[in-house]
Amino acid sequence: MAAESPPNQAEIDWTKWRRPEPGEVRSPCPMLNSLANHGVLPRDGKGITKEMAVKALTNAINLDVEIAKFFASGAIATNPDAHAHSFDLTHVRQHGLIEHDVSLTRDDIAFGDNNTFNPEIWKSVVGTYGDSKETNFALASEARYNRVIACKKAHEAADKEFIYGIKEAIFSYGETALLMCLLGDPKDGKIPVEYLRILVEEERLPYEEGWRRVAQPVTQKDMKHIVFNLIHANEHKSAEASEIGLGTVHALQNAVTSLLPSYCVIM
Repeated sequence: MAAESPPNQAEIDWTKWRRPEPGEVRSPCPMLNSLANHGVLPRDGKGITKEMAVKALTNAINLDVEIAKFFASGAIATNPDAHAHSFDLTHVRQHGLIEHDVSLTRDDIAFGDNNTFNPEIWKSVVGTYGDSKETNFALASEARYNRVIACKKAHEAADKEFIYGIKEAIFSYGETALLMCLLGDPKDGKIPVEYLRILVEEERLPYEEGWRRVAQPVTQKDMKHIVFNLIHANEHKSAEASEIGLGTVHALQNAVTSLLPSYCVIM
């Protein structure tokens, strides 16, 4: 049976959320999983076409159509059938296309399961916010960089090679930037920590708690603005620039913001 097209924004009933049932599949991306759990994407997580993905991402969370198209194309590329024109959410776990190391919510592929939510990893990430009710650039940057360091230590302890270069840095910054863009105001990076926890831990959009999609489409310009501020707030930005072989903070900033359109990801 062919999957139904996602509803228009006006037709979305955000209260009709449910967890996946046996036989339904999910991805390493909390946002995609949330859209499936709300029925914006097919609830079984299967047979998602580019058109369906773009419609869901633009209508439901107001992602800029060009970013949505790029993401949808990348998702279809994860299908092991090179001739396919659709993807299942479980395909998105393919490493290096959309899924990536140093995720805020999943383990690295070197340790086996890069698809399933890891509560211990997330506990260490969200713990950075402490008693704060709201995110800001400094705390979000700290949470992101702490995860980089934790991954590096885990690879060293297991005697596994840790690869963290410019591509991985783009994934890492892009993940945090999109969360800040889609759950709050892209200008100031402030979102309720409650919204963040609900999206990641329950894989639902916190509509009942007050979340509404952003008024204007989230663009590459918004992403660059967030990343610029995340880098600026990173107390270890010089060390990170050196770690990925760029040498200077200015080079790190230019590299990440100039290449973001090629690596835009949801998580």
